[in-house]
Amino acid sequence: MQFEFSANPLGKISTDAVLILARQSKKEIKFLTDLTSFNEKLRKALLKAIETAGFKAKRGETLNFYLGEDFLAKSIIVLGLGQEQEFIADDLRQAVGSLAGKVRGKISSIALQIPSEKEITLLQKDTAQVIAEGSILGSYEFNKYKTEKSEKNLSTIIISGVNSTSVKEGIEKAKIYCEATILARDLVNEQAAVATPTYLSDLALSIAKKDPKHLTCKVFGKKEAEKLGMEAFLGIARAVDAEPKFIVLEYTPDKMSKKEKLALVGKGITFDSGGINVKTGDGMIDMKCDMSGAAIVLGVFSVISKINPSFPVLGIVAATPNLISGTSLVPGDVVKAMNGKTIEVLNTDAEGRVTMADSLSYAVKEKATKILDFATLTGACMVALGTDITGLLSNNKDLAEEIKKAASAAGEKMWELPLEKDYKELNKSEVADIANIPNTRYGGTITAALFLEEFVDNTPWVHLDIAGPAFLAKPNELGPKGGTGHGVRTVLNLLS
Repeated sequence: MQFEFSANPLGKISTDAVLILARQSKKEIKFLTDLTSFNEKLRKALLKAIETAGFKAKRGETLNFYLGEDFLAKSIIVLGLGQEQEFIADDLRQAVGSLAGKVRGKISSIALQIPSEKEITLLQKDTAQVIAEGSILGSYEFNKYKTEKSEKNLSTIIISGVNSTSVKEGIEKAKIYCEATILARDLVNEQAAVATPTYLSDLALSIAKKDPKHLTCKVFGKKEAEKLGMEAFLGIARAVDAEPKFIVLEYTPDKMSKKEKLALVGKGITFDSGGINVKTGDGMIDMKCDMSGAAIVLGVFSVISKINPSFPVLGIVAATPNLISGTSLVPGDVVKAMNGKTIEVLNTDAEGRVTMADSLSYAVKEKATKILDFATLTGACMVALGTDITGLLSNNKDLAEEIKKAASAAGEKMWELPLEKDYKELNKSEVADIANIPNTRYGGTITAALFLEEFVDNTPWVHLDIAGPAFLAKPNELGPKGGTGHGVRTVLNLLS
């Protein structure tokens, strides 16, 4: 998507549509766009149309007003941002995203004004960023396998009346964030037959090659993983002939201003059948999304050199499908993780946490000072928080607060759940150090996080259960059905 700047007022820009932003104040609709560039006759006609249509300026609500041949623009679109007193930055991001989705296939250019800091209580840099993010992400579609593709998509945003450095910085930041998010979306939306462990490892290697000064990539196959003692990961992988891949990306800055090393761990189950504890047909349909955590890690590393954090960052993915064969794990099997702890596998459909036992152990081995993991881990998290909110669990209050702050700025909803120590008893095994499922159906998100905590060795750690928001069952304001890349922009905020 192209962003252009024009010194002309909105009424004198040739474009498919002029966008007017509006929100609800206490008694009336308040415009955040200067209408004085339109003649009095047009202003009156527009206000009459708004009144006649009963337009209320709810978030994402639109009113289309078509113009005659005397005007450079073909139409005016009035876009609602919701209640003035309840407004947050994400309302603007989501409203613009919703509009971008609605006009897909209909118009290719829109002109708009960036609201002033006084009007919207946001720095213009941040306003420009959220508008750009909404425009790009709302326009996204995964159409690789469609024979008929939209010929006309929103491709140009014209900014009227302002050409400041801060606005340009906000737009450039949005482009970086969206580039990483879209890569994550594409990986999740890709069919499992294509997005294999080898595909992910090849992508990781190609990412590292783009900046060899700061990035390295190591890929361990089965033999290397065996030498490292990754029996947990390899236990899940042993059902398939395809080579599993343990992927390690590392970013190193030119100068380190902080004595820390952050590890990003992403669950990398490229397709989850449930193993011997096979899922139902309906439960298996979207299971190509079970590598959404891995997609976050790869998306972040694809742009990390542009973000340029001042401390080393590790990206760790244990990539394998969870399938069924004569060599599959069966309930009652015991595997040993890299840190020496033994795991009794009571249910093969709780496989992600087993592979992540080795990923987290590796992060500790590499002396990570902070660990952040992403996993589509439990259906219980969706029962607790719905499909839009990530469950956050942590052994470190300060790190949890950092993540929540970064997530809030990104508009990615997260809610902290307790890491209840008394629930550790529920993960006990009679024959091994720990079982991969608890002895109760209740508190599944917490007991899963407590399982993972066994492998972080007291390192400050945050677990993000993204089972709900990683994959949309139906479109929302920022994208169509499918992978969302939820979590990418939170991490980029953290690194920034």
